[in-house]
Amino acid sequence: MLKKHLTALLLTAITMWLLAGLWHKVIMAQFYIDETAATHEGTGIIFLAYLILAGLMLLLFPRKPWFKNNLLSGLLFGAVIGLLWVFPHELAMAGAHGEPLGYVFFNAVWHMVEQGAGGIVIAMLYGRSTSSDN
Repeated sequence: MLKKHLTALLLTAITMWLLAGLWHKVIMAQFYIDETAATHEGTGIIFLAYLILAGLMLLLFPRKPWFKNNLLSGLLFGAVIGLLWVFPHELAMAGAHGEPLGYVFFNAVWHMVEQGAGGIVIAMLYGRSTSSDN
């Protein structure tokens, strides 16, 4: 059981971390120059943050799925986590540092996708396993 938990922790963290790197460092890097000071340096600390986030997601993952479909349950769970994790903080930073509100909302939607993917990983590992349950 410990091996399953550690595997889920690592797979979830790696999935979200890789998606974060792809989005922030590759796809959106040219837009951040003018929008915000977020350069996403310190990948080791960022990975540690994703390990912590993955661990919290594993603790909070509902034991009774929201839907019969693991994919949908995981996506929705992760999207809620992504919204809770990023949106209030980004909104506060917009007020404190003047970041554009468009960036705040755009980044919140992205994190719903990013953590949605992490939720899918968790749901696939911990969700219902037989097709008769689905």
